[in-house]
Amino acid sequence: MLVQLCLLSLPAKGTVENGPFDLQVHTASPHVLVVTFTDNFQPESLPVDPLETDRTDWQVNAQAPVAVHHAVRTIDELPKLKDGTYPIETGYSIYLDIGEPLVNGNTYAISGPFGSIKLLFNDRNILNESLKVNQVGYHPQSSVRYANLGVYLGSGGPVKLELPVEYRVLRFVDKQPVHTGTAEYRGDDTIVDPKVVSSGEHVYRLDLSTVPAGGPYVVYVPGWGISYPFEISSEAIGTIASTALRGLYHQRCGTALEAPWTSYIREACHTLVAITRTPWANSPSITVPKDMPMVPMSGGHHDAGDFDRRSYHAIVPILLMGYLEAFPDNFSDGQARIPESGNGLPDILDEALWAIRGWENLQVSDTSDPQYGGIMGGTETQGHPEYGVVDAATDDKRYGTWEVDTEITAFGAGMMAQAARLLAGYEAWEARARQLYGKALLAWSLLERMDSTEEATAHHMYATLQLYLASFQFGDTASAEAFHRLFKRSATVLLVEDGTWPHQYRPGNIMAAVQTVHFSSYLVTTSPTDTNLADQLGQIVLDQAEKGGYMGFDMESALYPQGATKSYGWGAATAQGRYADVHVFAYRLTEDTKERERQFAILSQYADYALGLNPLGVSYITGLGAVQPKSPLHLDSWTSRQQGLGPVPGILVYGPTAERSGASYQRVVSDKLYPRWDDLPTQRRWTDGWSLVNNNEFTIWETMVWNIGLYGVLDTPGVNGKGFASP
Repeated sequence: MLVQLCLLSLPAKGTVENGPFDLQVHTASPHVLVVTFTDNFQPESLPVDPLETDRTDWQVNAQAPVAVHHAVRTIDELPKLKDGTYPIETGYSIYLDIGEPLVNGNTYAISGPFGSIKLLFNDRNILNESLKVNQVGYHPQSSVRYANLGVYLGSGGPVKLELPVEYRVLRFVDKQPVHTGTAEYRGDDTIVDPKVVSSGEHVYRLDLSTVPAGGPYVVYVPGWGISYPFEISSEAIGTIASTALRGLYHQRCGTALEAPWTSYIREACHTLVAITRTPWANSPSITVPKDMPMVPMSGGHHDAGDFDRRSYHAIVPILLMGYLEAFPDNFSDGQARIPESGNGLPDILDEALWAIRGWENLQVSDTSDPQYGGIMGGTETQGHPEYGVVDAATDDKRYGTWEVDTEITAFGAGMMAQAARLLAGYEAWEARARQLYGKALLAWSLLERMDSTEEATAHHMYATLQLYLASFQFGDTASAEAFHRLFKRSATVLLVEDGTWPHQYRPGNIMAAVQTVHFSSYLVTTSPTDTNLADQLGQIVLDQAEKGGYMGFDMESALYPQGATKSYGWGAATAQGRYADVHVFAYRLTEDTKERERQFAILSQYADYALGLNPLGVSYITGLGAVQPKSPLHLDSWTSRQQGLGPVPGILVYGPTAERSGASYQRVVSDKLYPRWDDLPTQRRWTDGWSLVNNNEFTIWETMVWNIGLYGVLDTPGVNGKGFASP
């Protein structure tokens, strides 16, 4: 049984003269009770400002607490109203320090300006917010598993504990212990500086590595309370992997989402586009004349609050196919329960083919066109659709195309060649494989006519590698030799000689043009290679993994497995798959058993962060975990919420960011935070609400696809029977 959500505290309603407030209570430490409530979108209903309350306003068993601290975080946001206002539900946490340990069996009567609540204290049943766990499940084969304990009392700041602190792991159902341990102090992470990716806590680690597979479990600290439940199971990992991959399915463009494949149904979207061939601009916008004809279009995936298909999206099928090629046993047909399931292909390849389909439809097919074979750089419209007004299916904006783009033409040639090669392994797909191979050669022929095939760039390196391998597989020896020569030249310049920015290999840096999947096929292929070059490229991957990639992240000394150290901009906080990528391939390439175990443990830790093992104790992926984003910037999710389904599952929001946006529509949310944004440690600079774009937007190419790859690699074969799917 996979536990997704449970109520751990003992909630009760309190009533004041101005209206009811749903008070709930949990703990933060052995002597700190946390009373929580919301304004229910009606801030005017609050009898007083919660931030102005002090110890004289609250009582616990008719006694004033010794100290009162405050924290505020928004928990929901509705669409903008016609008068320009943004309805926001604000949640309040009041930390009541009673000055002495809570006692099991005692009743605590708590009262204040917002009502009253009685708590019969039982430390095996009450949630403690200071305990942070992966709220879905840890990998049973990882040698490193842990929970974190870190106390942060809002305006009261961090608390350093007196050791030892003993903890236990209990079975959630009957609360029987399966493991006992002592917390390890990991370090002082309390600095507040936008340049330092800090938690704001004194961090204590609770080792779970010897807890047996199974669950659900909770971490229990006597006198404190318990964590959210979690499993240590392959089934949980399978659920995570399939939910993430299905999240990409729910972002498909140019098709309907239908039952029985999903409950989050919608009609077909964006099935027509105008061939405008608009030059790219720094402020992307395409205006389509009213009388311009529209042609059929399908394929590709949407991003967050808009429905464009841009050249950035090229990494999506490349990454999906690169991971499938490196770990073919990890991906299966029916794994994610999508419409193509049962066609004999792994679902991850089906999703890659849907992405490629978009680029196929943007390839110039008119033989009389001077750019015949070239691929247009995506689709766009003027402005963005409005949240709460339309979704993908009802968006009636007219979309045009970007001009033929040499970079996307090269990437398109490579991805079509790679897909052709992968499909050729399935007898029923031989004709489709040949078709894609022909389209790949057609794209390359335009680049040849433009005299751009000798460039040492990431897109040409990837294209020539895939065209070499496909040509060899399809028996075109002469072409294979020519493509192999071009690949070796590019790989030498870009990787062995380290290229020039941005055409350099800096794994974990999204702005670096060269990513591991642009050359990884050369490291795992059974086709002939230049042995010396292959060894050099493999060693470059291993060397980068040894230093933690671009971020230089060291799991041995890490306090939380966030991965990001040098940058905490939009999307950096939750894209652990991006930082894990170099370790994924180090794990694949390493033959030493101990080193493989170490690399696998690194991957497993990275997977834990976005699922709740973070300072806020939030799962940043919709559909997974006990505490999830309620209001992501996703137009289809507002439709599904109105239908009572909640946000579309599998969305990985950006999460915390160091810098705060100055845009007024974002500040209506971030202004609610307390402590204030600039006073918070960086990993706590997140709050829910769709208009806070830098926290709650997402993209398929910056965040989602990288974590899909990571979770897929962790979904080890032969242990869960596959087929686990999210709702």
